[in-house]
Amino acid sequence: MRLDKLPCEVLTTVQKHLLIQPHDTIIVAVSGGPDSVALITILNSINSGKNLNLSLFVAHLNHQLRGKSSEEDAQFVKNLSKNLSLHFLLKSVDIQKIADQTKRSIEETARRERYTFFMESAQKYNACAVAVGHTADDNTETILHRILRGTGTLGLEGIPIKRPLVSGSAIQLIRPLLFTWRKEVIEYLREKECVYRTDASNYEPIYLRNKIRLELIPLLENQYNPNIKNLLMQLGQILNINNEYLISEAKNIVKAVTKEERECTYIIDTHLLAKQPKILQYFALREILNILQIPLNEITYKHYTKILDEITREGKGRHFQLPGKLSLWHEHGMFHFQKDLFHKPCIALSETTVKIPGNTPVYPLGHLVSEIVDMQNFSMEAYKKNKTKNEEIFNIQSIEMPITVRGRKKGDKISPLGTNGHKKLKDIFIDKKIPVKERDTTPIVAMNNQPIWVIGICIDNKVKVTPNTRKFLKLTFHRN
Repeated sequence: MRLDKLPCEVLTTVQKHLLIQPHDTIIVAVSGGPDSVALITILNSINSGKNLNLSLFVAHLNHQLRGKSSEEDAQFVKNLSKNLSLHFLLKSVDIQKIADQTKRSIEETARRERYTFFMESAQKYNACAVAVGHTADDNTETILHRILRGTGTLGLEGIPIKRPLVSGSAIQLIRPLLFTWRKEVIEYLREKECVYRTDASNYEPIYLRNKIRLELIPLLENQYNPNIKNLLMQLGQILNINNEYLISEAKNIVKAVTKEERECTYIIDTHLLAKQPKILQYFALREILNILQIPLNEITYKHYTKILDEITREGKGRHFQLPGKLSLWHEHGMFHFQKDLFHKPCIALSETTVKIPGNTPVYPLGHLVSEIVDMQNFSMEAYKKNKTKNEEIFNIQSIEMPITVRGRKKGDKISPLGTNGHKKLKDIFIDKKIPVKERDTTPIVAMNNQPIWVIGICIDNKVKVTPNTRKFLKLTFHRN
C-alpha cells in the first residue's frame, strides 16, 4: 500500500534513527491535540501500509486541570482509539493537588506524572518504546527556551529524537515527528479530515514557553531572519555531532582519572583531570554526576565552575555540597563525590564480637566473614595473586579469643606488618591520605582492645602468618 507524503517522510525518519522495528509494542501518548492525533494516525497508517505488525497502545493522562474540557479530551481520545481499532489506556490524576503537596510547578508536576504513567504502561504491556508527538517547532522552542534560561552546548542540542524513558531503562522514548513542522501536521490533518482538540491555554502568553511560541519566534521571523527556525534546528544538529565526540572523550577521561568507584561514592585524581582541556573537564564531571544519578537539571554553570576551580587549588581539604544530596571534598589530590553523606545520620560503629567461623554484621557498613583454614588445603601463591584489600589471613595460634570489630578509638595504635614499633592510627590515616570523612567508617578488628587489622589498610605484626603456621584465620569484609 502506497503511503501519503507525510507518513512516508516519517517512515524514513523512523528507519534512519532505528526508532521502531517490526512486531514492536509501542505506547503512543495522545493528548487529543493536533501533534499527537497526527502521530497516532501516521503510525497506524505506516503499520497497516507496511505490514509491520506493531502493537499500538493509545495512552492518555487526564490532568484534571480544565474541568469538563479535560473529561471531553479523554472521551475524544477514547473514541479516536476505537475508530482506529487500537487499545486505549487512561489514567486520571489531580495535577493541581499533587503540585500543591510537592511545592512544584504545574508544568513540572504534569511532566512527572506523564512519565510515571508512560513507564507503568510500558512495563505492564511489555512495550519497547513510548512515542510522543514533539515536532520540529517544539525543538526550536526548546532551544530558545534554554538559551533564555541559560544553557551549555548540551542544552543547545534541543530535544533528542530518542533516549531512555528513564535513566538506565531499556524502554525508549521516541519522537517520530521531530523533523516535521507543525504546519505540515495541520495540513496533513486537514487533508485526511481528522479532527483534533484545541487547548485554549496553549494560546495564552502567560507561560514562558507560550510567549516564545506566540511572540518571540514571530518577532525573530518578521524582523530578523525569516529562516530562524530552520537555523535553530541546524544549530541543534551541529552541536549534537560536537557533543557526541566530547562525551566519548569524557568517558575515556573518567576511566583514566577514577581511583575508586562504589555505590554512591566516586574518587578521582585531580592532578590527572587538571591536565585535560577545560571543556573535557566539564564533560567528565557531568559524566560522574550522571553515574551518581544526580539530577543534572539542578546543576548550574556556577556549580561546575566551583568544582573546576577547586580542582586546581592547593592546601587544606575543603568540603561543600551540591543539589541532589551530593557532598564533595578535595584532599591530597583526590576529589571525592559522596551521595547522601550529609543526609544520613552518622552512626558510630558499635563493638561486636566476631563469630568464628561465621558471619558478623558490621552495622551499618556491611558484614565480616570468618573462616578457619588448614594450610595444607591452601595455595598462598593463588591467595596473594587474587587478594583484595578487604581480606586478610592471620596466624590462629597468635589469636586470643574473643576478637571484636569496631570503629577507631582515641589513642589506638598498631604495629604495621613489616615495620618496627607501634604507630598511632591517626598518623597512619594521615600517611595513607585517608580522607577525614572515611576514618570513622573504617572498621577495625581488635584483640584485647588493641587493633590487629585496620580493614583495607594494614595488619599487626603479632598476628602475621609465618612459615610455621599450620592453621590460620581468614577474615573477609563485605561492604554494603
